[in-house]
Amino acid sequence: MTDPWVGDDDTSLEYLYMHELSTNPSPTNTDLTQTWIDHIVPESFYIANRQGGWLIEDGLSVPDSGSIHKNMHWYAIDSQITTETIGSAAPGMRQRASDLVGQFGAITNDGYSVHAAAYYGAMYAAAAFESDVEQLVAKGLEVVPQTSRTRQVIEDVVNWYTADKADQTLDWRATQEQLYDKYGHSADSSYYRYRYWIESTVNAGMTTLALLYGQGDFVDTVQIGVLGGWDADCNPATAGGLIGIVNGFSGLPADLTSVASDDYVIGSGLTNINTVSTISGVAEGWQAVAEAQILAAGGSITGEGANRTYHLPDADDVSPPLEKPDPAGPGGLVRRVLDAGGRVGVSASVEYHYPYNDRKNLDAVIDGIIDVSYNGHLPYVTDDGNNPQPAGGDYYQLDFDRDVTFVSVTFHEGDIIWNGINTDPKVDEPKGGYFLNLTVQVGDGGQFTEVSNVQLSEPLDAYEYFQQITLSFVPVAGDAIRIRGDAGGRWGFTSIVELESLGFLDGLSLGDANCDLVVDIVDLTILAANWGQTGWVNWVDGDFMSDQRIDIVDLTALAANWTFPLGSVGEGIPEPASVGLFVAIGLAVVASNRRRTDPRGAKNLKTSP
Repeated sequence: MTDPWVGDDDTSLEYLYMHELSTNPSPTNTDLTQTWIDHIVPESFYIANRQGGWLIEDGLSVPDSGSIHKNMHWYAIDSQITTETIGSAAPGMRQRASDLVGQFGAITNDGYSVHAAAYYGAMYAAAAFESDVEQLVAKGLEVVPQTSRTRQVIEDVVNWYTADKADQTLDWRATQEQLYDKYGHSADSSYYRYRYWIESTVNAGMTTLALLYGQGDFVDTVQIGVLGGWDADCNPATAGGLIGIVNGFSGLPADLTSVASDDYVIGSGLTNINTVSTISGVAEGWQAVAEAQILAAGGSITGEGANRTYHLPDADDVSPPLEKPDPAGPGGLVRRVLDAGGRVGVSASVEYHYPYNDRKNLDAVIDGIIDVSYNGHLPYVTDDGNNPQPAGGDYYQLDFDRDVTFVSVTFHEGDIIWNGINTDPKVDEPKGGYFLNLTVQVGDGGQFTEVSNVQLSEPLDAYEYFQQITLSFVPVAGDAIRIRGDAGGRWGFTSIVELESLGFLDGLSLGDANCDLVVDIVDLTILAANWGQTGWVNWVDGDFMSDQRIDIVDLTALAANWTFPLGSVGEGIPEPASVGLFVAIGLAVVASNRRRTDPRGAKNLKTSP
């Protein structure tokens, strides 16, 4: 017999969250940040938890500490293995459970990995009233967006299980092989999106598999979870805990409960908090948290002691987070040329075109996908194992079959490749994945020239991942455009999700700041927001004359090219008399905007296309 029972880094966090919720049933992100500051020792944790702890120590707050832009392991399993008990503290209230779990999960993770945490939380909430494991999975799935990678893997496992059940075989090992083939290794069908055994996706799939094939039996469920691999202590713990709620303490095997010690040491990683307790004491603590959640949700409690009756809110409706569907294709100049029947190619300093390998599929940088937090796509990298940078540095290039006029290019950066999974990238330099500097070159017939007056919408930051940086400049014509710079990291390579460019097929359209082929209120708003700025301003700011100032000249140009005449319907430009009236109206808009700006004269809006 183990005496006392000793927890680990994952259960430490669940205990800490019980401590937080016992006095604060509806914590704010500021509360959660302070809780980590007060009680977490980052070096005692791993993967996204450790990164989140360091980021909070560096001054970040929740949810930035788990953001795809700050936490290099945002995609990992951490949030879904530290928050399940929060779901159990909201019995029959799946929306409240998933909201709370999502908030706590965002301390260390983002996107589809937080969806997996919410899925677990919703099942734990539903387990108080649902004993059928298939229904539990279905009810948990309702809180997951349709466009999430988490939903994809869960639905795949459910479909494989359903087909297996129809054949009356229920061979969990065969289904585990299907899970491995699609999500668990670098096969063509996975697009090489598997991110090691600590990733969220494959473990959410394995936990679901254990639940379904365990058929509600505690021992079978845990055993399948262990034998199935990957994070083989966490997956069976999550699945087994859920079955424990369904069957109750009396439903556990006698040999697991008859001689169990009640003494419990919480585990490592916490400070300024009591870490010696009992299992029954922890259970009582979570019961108190659940009572607070019931009351906070509008329920009530009658009676006392063992005769207490919990009255829950009647409804258990759920709404998943907003969907993020992948776009149908690229935008900007690439889309315009393709729609006109033209061709666009993409090239780079290190070039691969393997359609079933995200990291080596350069063509994906013009597929229109700029957000990978839901779909799990991996960025392209110029890492070829050798990485001698060409003269002038790494580059990514768009090649058009005709001359166009460029006014800006937007670089959607990828991620870093770390040098040690539990290292601090600010201390231990990553292998690569980022630029140290950037410029823009425009090509014409194979000859490239660096453009003038390049401005970045935000500075490059080696510790900000998936940045979206618009580089604007004086409009210039050519048949190719590329970004170029020195690669960072020990190995010297870069990464990218998408490369977009704005501009025109036939010369310039004065006044069209966002290059959508319409001069309208959007363009006027952009100009108004930047009115009076000088120096580092360009087309996308409203500097249509390229004289590095935004003033009445630019407003007059915008007015002269307004798509719809004032007071009429249909395309055209205002009559000369109307231009003056329009400029007067435009000046009024500018004045109104100026009243909303910082009194020190700083911009209150920086609009990028």
